Amino acid sequence: MKKYTFLLWAAVFCFHSTSHSQGINSLVLRRTIPFPDLQGGFNHMSVDAEHQRLFAAAPTNNTLEIVDLVSAKPWRSLEGERPAAARYAPEFNQLYVPRGQSLYIYDGKTFDLTTKIDLQSSLDELHYDARAKRLYVGCMSSGQAGIAVIAIPGGKLVGKIPLASKPQAFAVELKGSRIFANVPGLNEVAVLHRERLVDLDPWPLDGFQGNTPIELDEEHHRLFVGARQPAQLLVLDTLTGKLVSKVEIDGVADDLFYDPIRRQIYISCGAGFIDVIKQQDSDHYRRTASVPTVAHAATSIFSGPLNALYLGVPRRGDMPAEIRVFSLGN
Repeated sequence: MKKYTFLLWAAVFCFHSTSHSQGINSLVLRRTIPFPDLQGGFNHMSVDAEHQRLFAAAPTNNTLEIVDLVSAKPWRSLEGERPAAARYAPEFNQLYVPRGQSLYIYDGKTFDLTTKIDLQSSLDELHYDARAKRLYVGCMSSGQAGIAVIAIPGGKLVGKIPLASKPQAFAVELKGSRIFANVPGLNEVAVLHRERLVDLDPWPLDGFQGNTPIELDEEHHRLFVGARQPAQLLVLDTLTGKLVSKVEIDGVADDLFYDPIRRQIYISCGAGFIDVIKQQDSDHYRRTASVPTVAHAATSIFSGPLNALYLGVPRRGDMPAEIRVFSLGN
């Protein structure tokens, strides 16, 4: 009887411990923020953690949506030419939004337009480098493909790093001098020198297509790339460019984030899932969760300071567009 009781309590303890561990590291849907009047869906987003604001590009609606994360309600819309992305720089309290062929710089308090820079190309994703005080902007037009480099807060065009085909996402080294850019049209990762503004030797992704999201774990010299055909997370060694690991993921990967605290990777997939990949060590990874969402809900942003992931869900018939807020455990 004593042996049975001991085994029962041991089982209960193990179950509780496992559940607690999973709860800390798993994504939990906490709330949904509807946008009943918004047409279409969302593109690249940004978070102002200090003031708890979310900035979400809504290209079909021709608006940049600002969400108050405290009240969990839409707060304000910035109307204008079709926005592609948003990026907030807390050091200068500035908001950067590519619209059409120009980069718009807004005051982060009043949201008045302060500067407009014509980059003579359709624009997409942004990346802010706080150390270098530079903004990198993806230029997508044929013959103009590359990454424009903008000095901030002044908004001066420093130059452009040309590419043979349009870039999708890119990641910037903080301790080094390189930018890694997905170039799906060539099935490769472009390696760029951000000071010399030149394209170095690329890293081919043989056997993989549709490399769209990208993320960097600089501490462990690992680059994470989301491929769509086949649907895999690719892990590259940033010292050699070699593939060191791969993990099967859900289809149409669009955004990807590395959480260094939990050593996890979050991938929002247009197939209707958010995949959670555990980094066991630098060379070993496994998928620990595939959280159901909505088909075509592919755009997301992760905020470590707010311990949350925000997912953009497009309008579906009579069902409104929405932002879904996932937290990481308790």
